[in-house]
Amino acid sequence: MKSDKIRQLTTFYSLPKKQQKAIMLLFSGEMNQGEVANNVGISRTTISAWKQKEIFRQAQDEYNRFMLRDLTSEAIMTMRELLDARSEMVRFSAAKDILDRSMNDAQIRKAEAEADIAEANAQVIKESDGEGVQVNVTFPKGGDLNGDS
Repeated sequence: MKSDKIRQLTTFYSLPKKQQKAIMLLFSGEMNQGEVANNVGISRTTISAWKQKEIFRQAQDEYNRFMLRDLTSEAIMTMRELLDARSEMVRFSAAKDILDRSMNDAQIRKAEAEADIAEANAQVIKESDGEGVQVNVTFPKGGDLNGDS
């Protein structure tokens, strides 16, 4: 396990200990750049200089990806649970976030257009009290909005 971590964080572990500590503190998001500098025992301008170096940025990206990897599945499960929330706004936000992350731009535009059509049809029904109006909505099998199987 530890060798796997070292292998995944080779750039991070190649940095001096103070730079590693700065990267970890910056990732936590609990401190601003000045507080991180004080905690590490360096000046704020030193952190700024480190952030300009490619190797520091690469190590920071590497560390961030490593730390977020384990949280991704938990975040997805949380979003899935929010789809069943009592609040309509929470359900909508969760669904929109999932769709935004899983669909390309063309699929999003098509889904939005279909939603606009459905909304317009609902408005027609509401205005006519549903008399003599029939609305048919069909969704492709498997939920593929492009019609690709």
